[in-house]
Order: sequence, then structure tokens, then C-alpha cells
Amino acid sequence: MREPRAATAREGVTSSTRFEFGANWRSFLNELDEARIAEAERSLQLLIGRDRLDGSRFLDIGSGSGLSSLAARRLGAQVVSFDYDRQSVECTAMLRDQFFPNDPNWRVEHGSILNRDYLSSLGCFDIVYSWGVLHHTGAVREAIENAS
Repeated sequence: MREPRAATAREGVTSSTRFEFGANWRSFLNELDEARIAEAERSLQLLIGRDRLDGSRFLDIGSGSGLSSLAARRLGAQVVSFDYDRQSVECTAMLRDQFFPNDPNWRVEHGSILNRDYLSSLGCFDIVYSWGVLHHTGAVREAIENAS
């Protein structure tokens, strides 16, 4: 008997077969305050080893709530955020619109880490960030390769 193979975003996973992360992120944004944003900035500074990201291009793969993208933008990075979950894209866009309205240095898009054509269209980045995301694709090795 063969083991079932996990479906991937590339294969058209439907909303009935996948967890809708965006609903959780929308609830999280209702609780978001300046202290949590400042903590996200500190965490990013510690991870990257720099106080500022001025002049850096930052790619947030699976942006979720948008908090990490917001932290990177507040630290001076030019940010591109994308997520496969449409509600998560909406959450990230809401944060951008709240804190950086009409900002040409923060793009929010719907996309998949498993779509190489989409990734190629994004260009090159100084910092590629993905926290707790790639293993949810059902094709973790491919997702890691594509992220790199």
C-alpha cells in the first residue's frame, strides 16, 4: 500500500483542504500594539545583526499578518511581501495601508513559493525572510530551493 502524497500549492490545493491562516492573522491584528511591533523590530535586528536595513531589499515569503514586513519597512528596507493565503495578503496590505499608506517601497502580493515564474519576476533581494512557512507547502525541499 502506498503512502498518500501531500498536495502542494502548485497542484491547486483548495480552501477545503488547507488551513486558512488569514483568519487567525486578522484576529492577531486586532491585538497588535506598538510594544509588539517594537519587539518584532528587535527580533529582526537580532536575527540580521544590524540596527537598520536602509538600502536593503527585503523579501517576506509567507507574510501572514505582515508584522515582519512592517518591522523591516520601519527599519528602512524596501519590502516585497507575498503569501499564498489571500486573507493573509489582505492582512499584510491592511498593515501597510495603516502604517505606510501609498508607499512605493512596500509591495504586497498574492503568490506561491512553489511558482518559479512568479519568483523570477520579483528580482533579487538582500534579505530573504520566511518564518514558519515553507514546511506548510507540502513540498518543503522545493520551497527551500526556491527561496534560496
